[in-house]
Amino acid sequence: MSIAISGEVCFLVPRSREAMIGVTIWRQDAMRRPFVSTALLGSILGACVAAPPGEPVAMFRLPVTGQFGSTPAAGQITAFNNGVGTFWVQIPGGARCSGEYQVRDPNPALVLAGKCSNGKQGQIVVTRTPDLMSGSAIVKLTDGTRGQFVYGNLTFGQAFGQGVVATIR
Repeated sequence: MSIAISGEVCFLVPRSREAMIGVTIWRQDAMRRPFVSTALLGSILGACVAAPPGEPVAMFRLPVTGQFGSTPAAGQITAFNNGVGTFWVQIPGGARCSGEYQVRDPNPALVLAGKCSNGKQGQIVVTRTPDLMSGSAIVKLTDGTRGQFVYGNLTFGQAFGQGVVATIR
């Protein structure tokens, strides 16, 4: 078996009995390269299998951690091959807040809108690392609730310092 990736579509292609032992990624330039990371392979296969025909395919997912006020919250960012990304965070047993962003936006800082399942909404200011795979966010909801979050490989301490609460005016 191999994974064929053509533009934004991926699918499994049986090649030979011998190929059942290993997995190879085919790139558009037709160069074969052995694939070692089973975690990444799982993500690719999951994305390929999970999306019905015509639906966007998830390219990657990143964890989000942080807090609303002093209450811990966690969630996820998902980037899709159609250029739309989604994000959500939730307080355990509480409201879930979510929104969308443009995956292909090259800017290191974004201002996004978010809406929560309890009717609250607000503004999110996101700063991203140069590789666009990690970053931080500060949130202010319309009722005055504030939040701080990090995603990817950035730690809360790296973004906000230990025990520091961001001020949003």
